[in-house]
Amino acid sequence: MLTSISAAVLLFSGFSFAQNDCQTTNVATSVPGNETQLALQAYSYCGGSLNITAYIANLDYNKAVTLYYTNGTNVSTPLNTASLGYISDAPGATGWEIWGSNDTEAYFDGVTQLLNLTYAATDIGQTYSEQLGLPVAASGALAPSDLPAPKPYASPSGLAQDITSWLALSSDNASEAVNAKNLMFANVNTPGSANGTVIAAQSTVNPDYAYNWVRDSSLTMDVVYQLYNAATSAGAKAAYAQVLFAYAGARATEQNDPNLQTGLGEPKFFLNNSIFTGPWGRPQNDGPATSAITLMEFANAYLKNNGSMTTVRQLIYDSNTYPTQAPVLKDLLFVANNWSSPTYDLWEEEESTHFYDRLVQRRALVMGASFAQSMDDSDTSSTLSSAASALTDTLSEFWNKGRQLILYEYGPVLNNKVSYKDIAVVLAILHGYAGDDVYSYTNDQVLVSSYQIATSFLSVFPIANVTTDSSGQVLGIPVGRYPEDVYNGTGTSLGNPWYLTTAAMAEFLYRTAASYNTSGSIAVTNTSLPFWSYFAPNANATAGSTYSSSTATYGSLIASLEGWADAFVRRIKYHTPAGGHLSEEFNRNTGVAQGAADLTWSYASLLTTAFARAELTGDATYIRTLANTGI
Repeated sequence: MLTSISAAVLLFSGFSFAQNDCQTTNVATSVPGNETQLALQAYSYCGGSLNITAYIANLDYNKAVTLYYTNGTNVSTPLNTASLGYISDAPGATGWEIWGSNDTEAYFDGVTQLLNLTYAATDIGQTYSEQLGLPVAASGALAPSDLPAPKPYASPSGLAQDITSWLALSSDNASEAVNAKNLMFANVNTPGSANGTVIAAQSTVNPDYAYNWVRDSSLTMDVVYQLYNAATSAGAKAAYAQVLFAYAGARATEQNDPNLQTGLGEPKFFLNNSIFTGPWGRPQNDGPATSAITLMEFANAYLKNNGSMTTVRQLIYDSNTYPTQAPVLKDLLFVANNWSSPTYDLWEEEESTHFYDRLVQRRALVMGASFAQSMDDSDTSSTLSSAASALTDTLSEFWNKGRQLILYEYGPVLNNKVSYKDIAVVLAILHGYAGDDVYSYTNDQVLVSSYQIATSFLSVFPIANVTTDSSGQVLGIPVGRYPEDVYNGTGTSLGNPWYLTTAAMAEFLYRTAASYNTSGSIAVTNTSLPFWSYFAPNANATAGSTYSSSTATYGSLIASLEGWADAFVRRIKYHTPAGGHLSEEFNRNTGVAQGAADLTWSYASLLTTAFARAELTGDATYIRTLANTGI
């Protein structure tokens, strides 16, 4: 954990660290000379925590002080940094401050050498650095062992009738799937908005979500594509196609807005589809990727339905010839040229290198290479394929062996997210898996990461202590964005569970079970064992074993995935108010819906979860029946 050291931790006579058996190295006993603006004062690596204090000249108000070090293998990575915070003014030294850091999670990667200390005085635009090259030796108590694994509070097994009924396609308001579809489409092409746009939520104040977000729109239109692909009613199919072609046109309009701030990575537009130019987290480079994915999926389905190749080129693909109509080529080339650039995350809070962005960008590039070839554009196909290969080579950076976790971002701790756990990793698999075994649903690193992320909320949200509904049926873990979240839907205090993130865990488990059923076996590794021990404890699976579909253990493992997936859906059901309207969040203490009302992404996520459940059961009629009801 990266936090400022409190005054209680430091003994200011000599500034030594008051920790039992810690061996502290004192580097500077007084503030440096006038020409030096910073100096490392003291450091220790004790009990797995890296403790630092430094003298910092008070040159301006906004400062950023960062220590860089090498890890246990004597390599410096973007993770091996410590952010220092203000502790106090330096005693007897006007104009100087003492800053410090207590990185209690340094032991995950280890520390061997302090490289340099950097001080960015941001108000005056100056950066100062002190080269260190100081060896670090561990002292004091041993580094803390991993916390005990959480014990499962339930062992649900198999698909449940109450969830089947809740999602069943009845014509009354008892069907949440029907409600979700209707309420989602109520946010598409809203009165007065530009054709092809999606309002993020029916909320104009506190919070104001009355914008057309590129990401949210693309994920919503992906549901429209799935309905188009499943529909057998000519009228319904034509209606979905009309919406999707309008969406393609709207995306082309966005690309050509003369006031773009950061190119095609602009995050949101007004409902007339003109660019929002106010302060915001930009760029968000996942948007061009997810938009291209949705439109390529639609184009392929349209062509299989005897659609016109000329129409696809003019209205979807060929941005060079039809720049005001066809957005896909332009988005794909943007991804190919910008995938390695830092970008804000899908929560719009941090600029870094994000796993979610990389995976959806990879899927767009892989799909794009094939799609461009089908458009007789071999040069673009080659460009996209090369970019996909280069991007793929970077993905291993996100796996942290010490944490046994896919990091949501590859870089220093940001926004106090010291756990590096974020449901964005699971969403990355749902939105970014390209079907080619690169970070698949059954990947052991993906499995253990999903387990770590989901269970991290057990100790965060008090509502997690409510583990059954009124009928005694198991409620899944209420899942938020990340454990350290402070966004409450209208401001900052304490974060809450979200409907779409809880649905993401359900959909992930449904799709994981389906993937195993396709392969016909489950291989349990040392890495994936914690996932199975939590979600399928009664199966008694062991690392190093492979269970074929003919074994009882395989059946027990799959049934556990089904049971937990339904439990996550039941958690959503339990906190859904009468009428089936889904907001962004539900309260961490009371479970009452809060935040933006009628969040479009909430409805889209519930629908894709319902589709995944139906696919797992082999019910091909489910999505077709829903699709044939039209808009």
